[in-house]
Amino acid sequence: MVLIKEDRDAGASSSPVKTKHDRDEDEDEDEEYDDLSDLPDTRSIASDDSFYPLDDDFADSERSPTPQSPEPPTFFQACCSNNARALRVTIRQGVTEREVTETDRNGRTGLMVACYQGYVDIVIALSQCPHVDVNWQDKEGNTALITAAQAGHVTISNYLLNYFPGLDVERKNCHGFTALMKAAMQGRAECVRALMLAGADVEARDNGRKLTPREWALFTGRYETAYAMMRLMKQPCAEQICENYRPEWPLLATLVAKAREPKGCIQRLSETMRDAFNIANVTDPVDDGVLDHMVRMTTGLRSPFVATACHTVCPSSPPRVGKRRYAVQEILKRQRVEQLKGLGTDRLENYKKLFQNSRVTLVAKTKDRRASLQPRNLDSNSSNALALRRTSLLPLNLVRRSSVRPGQVVPKLRITKAPTPTYEPEKVRRKSSAKDAQFLQIPKWRYKELKEERRKAEEAEKTRLAAMAQTQQSNTMKK
Repeated sequence: MVLIKEDRDAGASSSPVKTKHDRDEDEDEDEEYDDLSDLPDTRSIASDDSFYPLDDDFADSERSPTPQSPEPPTFFQACCSNNARALRVTIRQGVTEREVTETDRNGRTGLMVACYQGYVDIVIALSQCPHVDVNWQDKEGNTALITAAQAGHVTISNYLLNYFPGLDVERKNCHGFTALMKAAMQGRAECVRALMLAGADVEARDNGRKLTPREWALFTGRYETAYAMMRLMKQPCAEQICENYRPEWPLLATLVAKAREPKGCIQRLSETMRDAFNIANVTDPVDDGVLDHMVRMTTGLRSPFVATACHTVCPSSPPRVGKRRYAVQEILKRQRVEQLKGLGTDRLENYKKLFQNSRVTLVAKTKDRRASLQPRNLDSNSSNALALRRTSLLPLNLVRRSSVRPGQVVPKLRITKAPTPTYEPEKVRRKSSAKDAQFLQIPKWRYKELKEERRKAEEAEKTRLAAMAQTQQSNTMKK
């Protein structure tokens, strides 16, 4: 039995006091051991929160299984999922012809799937891949160019025409349709223009109705595409992309001389009335007018808007309707052959004898192994087709940039109408009161104002109807 007595000393708080029996127990607990080996097995010298490793059997049963790392996608899977990074890694590690020619159940390769879906990065990566057959046909006979032109992917169509050597523009499918016919049927005017300037046959006919591409555009109701084809056939080559083009407007001298002529009274009166009443003299655009001159001047090869952004590898042979256009690699190869021929026949024969039984393996340098599309700063001697084609056809919103190297910036041309000499800009006054100028004002929402106006109108209508009913009731009672 434990007895507790209270301490009555002044200034001390009341607290329980242990008896002799309790003090004996405390002494037993505070017993010291000279040797640690004398400790009982049930006592521990470590803290209560000490960690002891688990047994192997228990650890194996409690350990969560390690998740398996996902397998890297195959060549075809990377093309179908628009995984350009994995595709570049796969190409850099090396691919076999069987992997590149893998198809789906419709007989479409990875290049054809990318052209159908519009995967620009995949098409650019496949241009550097070996064993790629750009003229491969699926079960319906469609090629990558036919697929891209029919879908309206003008960037991919231009890239196929410019950077895939050996591309057959006139390859037909099982129905006898070429890429130009399919683009004309679907009304893809930009793709039609690119194919015509690449040398596509505008007089080719299909196996069924025996119609030309322009006749197919008219048959399917694509009148804008048919009109664009007619205009392009009337002017088969753009003069501003030729070397002999000069940014001069032929009609400028005539118009200036006409403006300097003395004006009659009626002409001055009409101009004064038009200026006074702000009558716009709207006229349709004319051929070789000021708008045509502006387009030619800003898109010419010597224009500052184009010369600072890109340059062509063959300025002496511009694209033309009906003229076969070769890929960039083929043009550079021909230029290299011409350079070797200019050095002399002996040196060319020595090159052929030296490398006739040799095999060349291209190993990318460390600085060339980049997944970005940013062009490098190359001098004129070390520039090649790879650096030229990365940003020549891509729109500005598709070019990858970094904050350190923003890449090529194409200047924007913005045209605004000049105001009249008497125009004064309206001054916008800030609505604020002196009382609450230091506080933010509660925003006024337009939809709330309309709702409040509608509610007030409904209440006014109800009040008016009630008054009319009351007036009619009083009139009937008087009668």
